[in-house]
Amino acid sequence: MLNRKINVGLHGLAVLPIDYLSRLGDPFEQTCKEQGVDPVYRDVFTAGIKAYQLVTYLQLVGEHYGRGIASQVSSYQQQLLEQEGDGCIISYTIRLIKDALDSDTVVADTEQGRIDIPIEMNVALSLLLGVASSPHCVSHPEQRSAEIGCMDLDVDWLLSNCLTRARDEMQTVFAPLLACICSGVRIDFAQACLDDKLVAS
Repeated sequence: MLNRKINVGLHGLAVLPIDYLSRLGDPFEQTCKEQGVDPVYRDVFTAGIKAYQLVTYLQLVGEHYGRGIASQVSSYQQQLLEQEGDGCIISYTIRLIKDALDSDTVVADTEQGRIDIPIEMNVALSLLLGVASSPHCVSHPEQRSAEIGCMDLDVDWLLSNCLTRARDEMQTVFAPLLACICSGVRIDFAQACLDDKLVAS
């Protein structure tokens, strides 16, 4: 019987999504081209989609191997991103996304009853109001409500839809792959912890 498991270390787990996304090319072209998004939003859409894809990947790593492994992989990814031209932007955007994911679910009252707004809507608004390249970036929380009213019609929904498509793609590609990766990464993680203790001592 063939061994269908794959041995990948922590560094390999960190590189996988970054290499994959670099091969895909511009996320704006891949995900939003058919959405009719105004080019003025290109930078915030591009940074937001890439960052959300990486956050989705880390969530998958956490589901398969635990938060400890995901944290180690995240640290490696930060180092890799710092070597790229947009690394600092992506790192900051990831922080915005994580904060938005930790926020309360949005509920709307409609004629059909109360409905839950997708979490991607929270993320979209956080990106549009928080990423420096966004036309709607604000520096103070009290400016958020007024700035939301100035946004192009449905731009938040467009970004939310793009984020959802990007998330679904990452889950489709990497969920089965991570399920096949051998638990040898746990040994790497344990060894990393041991190395840290040795260095500290």
